[in-house]
Amino acid sequence: MSKKDYINAVNEINVNETLKQETLKKATNTKKNSKYRYNKIYPIASLAFMCAIIMAIVLPNKSIAPINEVTDEQTKISQELPKVENFKNLYAMLNERAENEEKKTTKWFLNDGLEEISVDSATTNTRETINQTSPTETDDYSKTNIQVEGVDEADTVKTDGKYIYYLVDNTLTITNVENPSKMIGTANITFENENDEDFSPQEIFLNGNKVIVIGTRYEYKRRPDADIDYIYPTYYKSFTSAKVYNVENKEKPTLERTVEVEGNYLSSRMIGDNIYLTSNKYIYSYLCKKYKAMELNEDDFKPQYIDTQTGEEVKCVNFDCIYYIPEFEDTSYLNIVAFNVNKDEPANIESYLGAGNTTYSSTDNLYVTKLKYDYNDETKKSNTTTQIYKFSLKDATCTFEKTGEVPGSVLNQFSMDEKDGYFRIATTDNSTWNSENDTNNLYVLNENLETIGKIEGLAKGERIYSVRFMGNRAYMVTFVQTDPLFVIDLADPTNPTVLGELKIPGYSKYLHPYDETHLIGIGEDTEVVNYGYGDQVVTNGMKISLFDVTDPNNPQELYNVKIGEKGTYSELLYNHKALLFSKEKNIIAFPISITENDYKVTFQGAIVYGVSLEKGFELKTKISNSATDYDRYYSRNRVERIIYIKDTLFTLSNGLIKAVDLNTFETKGSIELN
Repeated sequence: MSKKDYINAVNEINVNETLKQETLKKATNTKKNSKYRYNKIYPIASLAFMCAIIMAIVLPNKSIAPINEVTDEQTKISQELPKVENFKNLYAMLNERAENEEKKTTKWFLNDGLEEISVDSATTNTRETINQTSPTETDDYSKTNIQVEGVDEADTVKTDGKYIYYLVDNTLTITNVENPSKMIGTANITFENENDEDFSPQEIFLNGNKVIVIGTRYEYKRRPDADIDYIYPTYYKSFTSAKVYNVENKEKPTLERTVEVEGNYLSSRMIGDNIYLTSNKYIYSYLCKKYKAMELNEDDFKPQYIDTQTGEEVKCVNFDCIYYIPEFEDTSYLNIVAFNVNKDEPANIESYLGAGNTTYSSTDNLYVTKLKYDYNDETKKSNTTTQIYKFSLKDATCTFEKTGEVPGSVLNQFSMDEKDGYFRIATTDNSTWNSENDTNNLYVLNENLETIGKIEGLAKGERIYSVRFMGNRAYMVTFVQTDPLFVIDLADPTNPTVLGELKIPGYSKYLHPYDETHLIGIGEDTEVVNYGYGDQVVTNGMKISLFDVTDPNNPQELYNVKIGEKGTYSELLYNHKALLFSKEKNIIAFPISITENDYKVTFQGAIVYGVSLEKGFELKTKISNSATDYDRYYSRNRVERIIYIKDTLFTLSNGLIKAVDLNTFETKGSIELN
């Protein structure tokens, strides 16, 4: 582990609420991901207190309705969010939520916590997954798999059909691939760490002759509460950063602009020429209980930002420009940055008190969700709900519109969709620790985020593993021992209806459209075994399926292929961007590590199938970037992405780009990456 990773893990651990619940439910047999930052969640204030604050400071003579009861008054207020205004107000709100959180947490654990813990029979956990757009008629090359047409998502690789832009470790490489047999590296942009600051590039966008590198910049400084000096400076700040490079000259790229906002990177989207970044800035709210307001530095509680379009200096978002949503819970700032990559205009920066977990974006609106826990004194149960924040997007601006709320928790961005002004969202209601009581729901909300249609109580004892919205239908996969695929009709938004259900072994963690009446499921094969203490579900390799939903009342699995045995793994299981699919080229490909014979790795690279309604899945080839079997164990040789340009497949690993003929699968050439 590097110094940066260690410091970041120790000092900026952010416990995602969904992860918190899953960890406690599976505490007896599961080891969770350690890369989440710690985030001390403080509670919602009482309604009376919030009303008093708003009436006295911001909105005299007005009352605030609960979020889940959207009234005309609520609608009016939602368009004029109250502002923090000053540090005194922020200090008071943070203290109030800290006190209420302590009370709620105590009740939660004593009354509804460990007494009801049960272990899921499934041995795998669900991780956030996500889709590759088809090329246009004039563009014969693959593009990043995205969820919504017209809304681009950042990835580690992009191409314009002549050059491949690939983010490798701490370097952006630019490679001329017009002649696959003689590929030429034209430039490497290495991100040096200077002045005790580290920049970690994570993803890129490509916009004409502009490459936008998205990443996180770290500053190593003392925390505001540090009483002693440390061997290493304590990690204090992180900035979500967008660096805009002009690559018109492929040999001499130039940095044109840097836009940064304080906080950990949450998500990004590009719509046309406009970039939208979201970040979460942790607030050291516990200091408000430890110190008086006059003893604290107010600037430590303000989000900072930089836009080199307006100067190199670091600026703060003042309290009178920071909004808060009544009844917010999470004492972090949600920062949203919007700017046009081709216009010399200042970036628009908005800050809201209350962080988000998951984002979904259409071409017109951005939705940010936040998981919320409430404890019911009467029922002695915790209630899990998802708060929804809606922002309109237009001309590099992001404007708050509405709030809404639905029961349960969302899995990932594919659990959400917008169509014809309606917002559709699928959730798992896991309000108790007993997974046998889990149920699954689908809600339809109008433009004001009022629920107008719903289905509740699906697949008791199971939880959602994948969702895909396609036009007026939704496809939902739940799982406990078998994989029910639900087909849901959404033609009437007020009356969503389950049309059909298919139960098969295994489960799909990602659903991808093949055409309007067929979809591909990518997940894992499972089997039920008994080790002497009851039935247990274990994974037994990967599985890809082709489903026929022509008759929505009777969905069918037309074909399936099982790959490898226990331990077989692909990034595609948690990241949709690892998928290459082209119906026109008749290929589906993804990186994979195949294990057989008691977890022995037998292959690492790209696996390529042909797929058709007539023949199903046909294995075309396996492509490795490793020269020997021994090399496959090194990360530099592990294939991470597969793209195509015309009749050539390119497999990309940290140390190599390999070109393969798409028809014969013979190697055309390769180039080592420095």
